[in-house]
Amino acid sequence: MSTSRRSFTRSIAMRLMLGTALVATFAFGLTAMIIYLRSSDALMSVSRANLENMANLEAQRISAEMGLGFESNDTLASSFLSLRQSGALTRQNASSVLQRKLLANPQWIGVGTLWEPDAFDGKDAEFVDTDGHDASGRFMSYWAWQDGTPVQEALRGYDVPGDGDWYLQPRASKKPAVLEPYSYEIGGRRILMTTLATPIVEGDHFLGVMTVDFALQSLQERLSTMHPMEQGYVRLLSPGGTIIADRDPAKVGSKVDDAATKAMLAGTAKGQVVFGQSRDAALGEDVVETYVPLKIGNAGQNFAFGVVVPHSLLMQQARVLLWTIIGVGVAAALLLCLALYVLLRRLVFQPLGQAVNVSDQIAAGKLDNVLRAQRDDELGMLLSSMQRMQAQLQSVMAAQGEMARQHDAGSLSYRMDESAFPGDYGQMVRATNGLVAGNVATISDTLDILKRYSVGDMSVDIERLPGEKAVITETVDTIKANLSAINTEIRQLATAAAAGDFTQRGDVDGYQHDFRDMVAGLNHLMETADGNLAKVSQVLQALAQGDLTVRMDGQFNGVFAQMRDDANATVDQLTAIVGRIQNAASSINLASSEIATGNNDLSRRTEQQAANLEETAASMEELTSTVRQNAESARQANQLAIGAASVASQGGEVVSQVVTTMSAIEASSKKIAEIISVIDGIAFQTNILALNAAVEAARAGEQGRGFAVVASEVRTLAQRSAGAAKEIKGLIDDSVGKVSDGSALVRKAGTTMGEIVASVQRVTDIMAEISAASQEQSAGIEQVNQTVTQMDETTQQNAALVEEATAAARAMEEQALLLNEAVAAFHIASKAGTASVANPPRSRPASPAPASPRIARAPAARRIEPMVANGEDWKEF
Repeated sequence: MSTSRRSFTRSIAMRLMLGTALVATFAFGLTAMIIYLRSSDALMSVSRANLENMANLEAQRISAEMGLGFESNDTLASSFLSLRQSGALTRQNASSVLQRKLLANPQWIGVGTLWEPDAFDGKDAEFVDTDGHDASGRFMSYWAWQDGTPVQEALRGYDVPGDGDWYLQPRASKKPAVLEPYSYEIGGRRILMTTLATPIVEGDHFLGVMTVDFALQSLQERLSTMHPMEQGYVRLLSPGGTIIADRDPAKVGSKVDDAATKAMLAGTAKGQVVFGQSRDAALGEDVVETYVPLKIGNAGQNFAFGVVVPHSLLMQQARVLLWTIIGVGVAAALLLCLALYVLLRRLVFQPLGQAVNVSDQIAAGKLDNVLRAQRDDELGMLLSSMQRMQAQLQSVMAAQGEMARQHDAGSLSYRMDESAFPGDYGQMVRATNGLVAGNVATISDTLDILKRYSVGDMSVDIERLPGEKAVITETVDTIKANLSAINTEIRQLATAAAAGDFTQRGDVDGYQHDFRDMVAGLNHLMETADGNLAKVSQVLQALAQGDLTVRMDGQFNGVFAQMRDDANATVDQLTAIVGRIQNAASSINLASSEIATGNNDLSRRTEQQAANLEETAASMEELTSTVRQNAESARQANQLAIGAASVASQGGEVVSQVVTTMSAIEASSKKIAEIISVIDGIAFQTNILALNAAVEAARAGEQGRGFAVVASEVRTLAQRSAGAAKEIKGLIDDSVGKVSDGSALVRKAGTTMGEIVASVQRVTDIMAEISAASQEQSAGIEQVNQTVTQMDETTQQNAALVEEATAAARAMEEQALLLNEAVAAFHIASKAGTASVANPPRSRPASPAPASPRIARAPAARRIEPMVANGEDWKEF
């Protein structure tokens, strides 16, 4: 047997052996797994039951141990209620009972009781701030250990949520309560403890609470020594998640608030047993947890007591059984594989050698092998099939050779006859035909697309070709991208030029060879047009700004040279016109200025003369009116003086009455001031009383809070009353002073009225003489007034003529000034020469030049019509 045959034999043998081994191993493994899973489930059920029993047993023990506190509270509460009803209970007796209870239970930290106000004996007022009491006087007694001796202390913070939950919770629910564990410093170290609180209820009426403070340290120490199944440990958690006992003492007192713990506490709160499995980081393996509810006395809260055991410890028996089954299965699989190997080697491997040799020849490309099928079994049938396969392969190769010759001759449409080959051979021929057709189609499509690109049609893309054919796609895409880019550059430059923007440039660096030269030529075209148009624009901008000294100089070609000549000719013509206008405007301005100056001087003198006459006429008119008015006033004053004497006499009598009334008002004001002083004193005393009441209310604590508010309001009102009284007193004092001043003034007014009566009589005589003299003056002044009026009319007519002449001169001067201003916007060439605009450089920055500021057009001069005077104007003026 050849080497390849022996290798083949060994390969088949190995595969059959491995396959048999895998099947056998799988069967035995599946059996072992089923047995292991069922045994594991059974062991886990038994283990959970054992763990639950262990947890319940220890939980009952802890409940009984801590429940002694509730039993003590119930006993004391019943005893106190019975003695209270008989009247034999005193505060001292009750306190002594609590002291003896603490002495009888040295493991407790403290015992105490707190009663509602006046609920114990109705004598709270007698015990305010006495030993063991606070400012409320409520009966409270708390005994705690201090250096080994019971000491009584007053309770604090019992009405504050949090610190006073041992009192507030039982009062609200009227049910026993176990507080969340808290840390308290005793003897210089922190101790974890809890409080068992029992309400004292009579009927439905809450009277007080009995408490026992229980240290959890001894419980933690005892539970930390428990090791279920020698490798486990126990845990005790409060209803709120505080760790009371754990294998790790460092965790005691900390709070656990993860989702799994919250779900477990929710289950134990309902009285359910909770099983779980988790990863213990300290042990480094999975653990099985069993938590049972732990109820202390009749409290509504359930603690959670848990037993934690390594999962591997529970599954130890199941693993031993599993390894036993695996060992038996592996031995059976090895024995089966060995027997199978011996049988196959004798019955199959030797006959297959010949078939393997023929297959090697065909695989090596030798298709002229002579095959003889000498057996009529499966191996003989195999050799016959291989002979037919060799013939089909020879036919396929011949057809492929013929198609290659046809394609080389230019007949690209030639394909092999697929129907001449059966089965997969036909599919092989079909695939070959498809491959050739695909390549031909790819080349044809590529040529069609390139033909469309050559005529400028960029709307189509070549099909995305896979694998190494992608190079065709990339090449065509590159051609399209370059053509599209150069087309885009041309469109952008053309669009910018059409819009008047010659600063745009193509990206020369983005192209190579002829494309680069094409873009560079377009850029040169844009630069030339931009530079020439920019120089024309500079001349026009200078012209718009009035600068006629700028010209276009340099080398320009074609239409740009024509634009240069036309622009320079236009500026020359405007320069000549503006020069003539400036000379004429200067002459007009000078002449009109001289005329206006002369007219202004004449007008000013005429107006001054007219103003003097007007003032004289007005003065005479006023003098005439004054004299007439004086005469009339003197006559009326004579009559009024006669009546004033009578009125003055009556005024003297009224003033006397006013003096009497003012004296009475002064006396009443003084009495009001005295009353306000009394009110001020009452407000001061009320303020003092309110302050004292607020102090007493503060000492009363919670019961005095409402009274303190009232006292504060009374004090505020007293202060406001005192302030108001002080303001009223000040006003009354001021009124008294003003009334006194008024009385003095009225008395003085009476004296003055007598003097007025005598003076009025003398005035009457003098006014009669003044009236006669005023009538004579009025007649003389009337004649002078008529003469001045005639002179004023003549002067006014002269002033009107001068004003018209002045207005005409001013209008001419304004027109000349406006003309000068308009022409001044243009700067014509000086003797030094004109500025020139050089030929544009070859390159300009791509950004557009900033727009030059425009000079606003001067408004058109307003034409002033000459004024023609006539006789009617003189009369109207």
